[in-house]
Amino acid sequence: MTKEKIVMNRKASDNKYLHRDFHITLNLLLAYIGDKFGKEAVIQYLSQYARAYHRPLHEQLMTGNLTALSDYLTLIYQKEEWPVRIRTGDGFIELQQDACPGMSHIKASGNRPSPYYVETYRTVYETICEDTPFQYQLQQFDNETGACIQLFTKKEEERI
Repeated sequence: MTKEKIVMNRKASDNKYLHRDFHITLNLLLAYIGDKFGKEAVIQYLSQYARAYHRPLHEQLMTGNLTALSDYLTLIYQKEEWPVRIRTGDGFIELQQDACPGMSHIKASGNRPSPYYVETYRTVYETICEDTPFQYQLQQFDNETGACIQLFTKKEEERI
């Protein structure tokens, strides 16, 4: 009697996007860098990361394409399965969340968010906007929950 062999072919892209434990690891990394080398080292690390990882998004913003950022934010929060309010208009994006998905997962796992976690917003998005027609402002941030209001706006043109 011969047994029929059943083969299942799967790719990583077939799996549901979940990287919640990434937030825990990032939190540990930020705490380590901050505790050993200080806040400026955390900012330097996150700036370097943002320049490398978000280079395609940065290049789209350099051309004045704010829709690329809106699409990115919408997609990332959909993948996180996290409620967020994104309001867009002529030359701006406003994002409001009642809590941070990363900080919420960190706390649910029994850990405490690093005091440097806020820089995953401020430093990363400020870096993405560097040398583009846009600027980033973290208008509000709750260090306990990550509830925040973020604003991306078109820079005012300098007048001579």
